[in-house]
Amino acid sequence: MRAKPDMRKYSLVLILVGMMIVCTILSNNFLTVTNLTNILKQVSIVTICAFAQGMIIVCGEIDLSIGYLAGMSGSFACVMFIATGSLPLAFCFGLFLGALVGALNGLFVAYFKLPSFIVTLAMQTVCFGSICLYTGGQNIYQIGAFKNFGQANLFGVIPITIVFMVLMLIITHIVLRYTKFGRYLYAIGGNKEAANAAGIQVCKIKWAAFIVSGLFAAVAGMVMMGRLNAGIPSEGAGYETDAITATVIGGTSFSGGAGTAFGTFLGSLIIGVLNNIMNLLGVDSYMQMIIKGFIIIFAVLADVLTKNRKTTVRIMASASDEKKK
Repeated sequence: MRAKPDMRKYSLVLILVGMMIVCTILSNNFLTVTNLTNILKQVSIVTICAFAQGMIIVCGEIDLSIGYLAGMSGSFACVMFIATGSLPLAFCFGLFLGALVGALNGLFVAYFKLPSFIVTLAMQTVCFGSICLYTGGQNIYQIGAFKNFGQANLFGVIPITIVFMVLMLIITHIVLRYTKFGRYLYAIGGNKEAANAAGIQVCKIKWAAFIVSGLFAAVAGMVMMGRLNAGIPSEGAGYETDAITATVIGGTSFSGGAGTAFGTFLGSLIIGVLNNIMNLLGVDSYMQMIIKGFIIIFAVLADVLTKNRKTTVRIMASASDEKKK
């Protein structure tokens, strides 16, 4: 099974272009190389988290631990770097923690059949409590070269955060579109019982999806701490919400079975452009939260209405065929 192409991804491009035109009219500072680069840098972490969230939602589940998992993995990676002075070792340690938490999430969801909403919500507290217990609730400063994960430039020109984002985009696209694992995710999200009857190991695939989600969140966390030039666990709070927003706007169905990496990327860019213009226009931060909340509601509503319309058309077509017989 593969995600069916529809006109929504093209409409997302048109929406993004239209937003950029409006933003250019509203602010002279919007359409500049510096500002556009800043937008890409700002959305990079959310986008990586959104790729993780997207794969989980495609298979019919949700991961609310992504933000705090990113904060924990990134902060512990900083601790490892300070202790060893090795960037590769610190990076691998962060990935290990992400995979470990993802494996625990997947274990409880896939094999113990607990609701993913409850499990990952509880794992938020576990992740945040773990790093705070180790550091005594203090932030981690003087991380030295670890900041290269978020502040370095490839070839002295391309910000490393954008490189990470594009790399994760490519990986997510390949996984979802060209691998059995990706096809199984769509199959499980579309109809878990049918996937099980077709011989797909549903529990195993869901478990693996949560592990991949944990790995992606860990990468986002290390990029985040590099940008901040410090290990600040609380900075991960809220990223799961932004990731869900970008994913749903990008066309990933909350009921599972539909979604693409490029759609998620476009959804993240739309949110990034919206945040940027609101900042340039001086919109109050609390008002921005309200706007983003309503965006999630309307995006989910659009998804539900679209699915209901398709179901109605399918039922009417089936009834018509029966009458002809």
